[in-house]
Amino acid sequence: MLRRLRTNSEYGEIQSLSVQKRIEQEASSRPLTCLVRCHGPDPNSERAKYHLLNYTKHGHTTLSASGVSFGIPSDSYNIDTDEDPEHISLIVVAHANIITPFLNYKSPITEEEIPNRLIPGTGIEILFDDTELWYPAQLLDIVEARGVMDGVQKLSQKDNETWEIGFSRGLQFADLTTPIGEFSMRNVDIAGLAILKVVLPRDKWQSKLMDNLLPNAIHPPTQGTQLLLMGSPFGILNPKVFLNSVTHGMLSNVVEGPLNEINLLMTDARMLAGYEGGVAIERHSKRFIGIIMPPLRRKNRHNVEVGLIIPALSIKQTISKYIKSQSKELTESNDEMSQLICEAKRSVVMISVKNTWASGIIISNSGHIITNAHVLYPILKDEPDITKCFVNIRIDYPYKQWINNVRVIFVSHPCWDIALLKFPDGYDYITRELSVAEIPLSSQNLEKAVSVVAIGHSIFEPSINLQPTISQGIISNIAKVNEKPILIQASSSIHNGSSGGLLLSLPPKSRPQFLGVLASNIQLSMNNSNSLLPKNENNTVIHLTLAIPCEALHDINIYLDTEDPHWLHQFEKEDPSATSIWGLEFVPPVYSNFGTTEQQQRYQRSLSAKEDDKKNSGSFFKALFPRALSAKIKERRKPLVINTKEIELQKERERKNEILNKKKLEYSNIINTRSLNGVIETDENIYISTNILYGSKL
Repeated sequence: MLRRLRTNSEYGEIQSLSVQKRIEQEASSRPLTCLVRCHGPDPNSERAKYHLLNYTKHGHTTLSASGVSFGIPSDSYNIDTDEDPEHISLIVVAHANIITPFLNYKSPITEEEIPNRLIPGTGIEILFDDTELWYPAQLLDIVEARGVMDGVQKLSQKDNETWEIGFSRGLQFADLTTPIGEFSMRNVDIAGLAILKVVLPRDKWQSKLMDNLLPNAIHPPTQGTQLLLMGSPFGILNPKVFLNSVTHGMLSNVVEGPLNEINLLMTDARMLAGYEGGVAIERHSKRFIGIIMPPLRRKNRHNVEVGLIIPALSIKQTISKYIKSQSKELTESNDEMSQLICEAKRSVVMISVKNTWASGIIISNSGHIITNAHVLYPILKDEPDITKCFVNIRIDYPYKQWINNVRVIFVSHPCWDIALLKFPDGYDYITRELSVAEIPLSSQNLEKAVSVVAIGHSIFEPSINLQPTISQGIISNIAKVNEKPILIQASSSIHNGSSGGLLLSLPPKSRPQFLGVLASNIQLSMNNSNSLLPKNENNTVIHLTLAIPCEALHDINIYLDTEDPHWLHQFEKEDPSATSIWGLEFVPPVYSNFGTTEQQQRYQRSLSAKEDDKKNSGSFFKALFPRALSAKIKERRKPLVINTKEIELQKERERKNEILNKKKLEYSNIINTRSLNGVIETDENIYISTNILYGSKL
């Protein structure tokens, strides 16, 4: 039987229809996100003071953030449109920080009074799509998400005066010092959720609404889960450009309460102002993970910012009474990649050295741990004999416990930032409960653009009792000497405490692989009056990770097999190439004294010509500066005559001056690697990063 083949146009139509169907299915499985704006009278611009996104004109201020639909209101909140055939009511949840500035605070506010405390002239509107049709919304309530304040205060408990909540500036009602207790307007900008009701045309919106996001909240997410975050950053500026934008990231850590309940989620996603109130979903299953809240950030300290998500279960417990209960099939995450990341995370331990902490990686069943040499410098200053040096190690599996008197076996000094530790005798059984990240013989996944995760105990000190934090990125570059990898540059974000952590590849079609040991990021020191940074201020680049590749650590594998210390001493040999790379030595640009290479070649040809000095000099300058020479000739009306020998003498003088000036030259931009061992806070130093081997102490 003959069958007519499809033409190209027919095949293109079928293909485009299937793509369109897939896009529609994917869009229908996503939550309905929106842009929420709140505006009202503000004669003194006080309501705009604490918000990065604001528009104030003629004594009227508008604030904006993101929101997400949670379905039809429950019966007690849906009286007006329950039987209306033309309209449908919808519950939208936004972060409370755009509503609280427009509440009347002349007398104390109780939770029941909030809807009636909006100042006269305040309006709330919601935009769902780019039609520029804003729907008026009613404020039903502001509630505090359960457990969130517990999680935030756990992270900031040691120094809550140095932390704040918000993008670029602290929010007005975000008091981290308020004791945990009942609902308080002093911290409503941290954990507050605004419950809004909006009435929409039924014929347009009925098919686009998900039944209810909340049933999925039963299954808690795991570290390493790939996330999509949807919101409207800068939406007040131009909704057509920013409405319902999407960014991505990873669930980097989980903050648990005393009963192991999940109080807060941390993410490495790079979020912008206005994302708060948006939704976080699992990237592949589209499972609801939580609502984005403003980040936790250090006061007066650049680039220390922690993305936070209110967990789905907390939201379910907080707002379920406002939403009509509907049956919906529950989905449980089956993210194989996150499970593999969690398995690799078990090989990462915390190292405590005096008042500092860092990370380490278990690399053998005998309990050997690799970390950075600079992690141990605080004790080596007092006791240079490493046989008398011991540190404390914390493992997190099967439960958190500290192991004391861990031996220091080796610490490198010249260029390789490597140290080797070992559990005390009798602790070999621990490795059976943990994962061992054996150093691979070859790194097949060590290529540019390969996805990676950095795993280490960053930012928060040991008493917070967090698991290792995870941050994703890609391999940006690989520095090599004689085709041997010396340094890995990745785009994952790391902070203090990550030193000695694990860099893991995430190839799409194979298992993750141990790629390298986290060592540092970089900081830019601008000591020039022309600098764009404030004078004498260091600027840390956290989204640039430097790691020691496993291919440079093969001699450690041989030591583990033979226990011959000779193989460790290989890392103490001087290696100028590696030292130059890891020192990020500045290579000044080379400038010729006279023009470009082509112009210099013309000059050499002119010197070789057998002509008199006058003719040679004239041809040289005409080739080198044709425009300038023509202007001079026009002005002087005479040919310019310069002796060739005089030119060479001048070159020699300039060469000597250049050598002399190099010794005196101060470069305006000095780049130093920045080690990442954390320092436990005291009254005198809050958060100090130490530049060892490559830089100076901050």
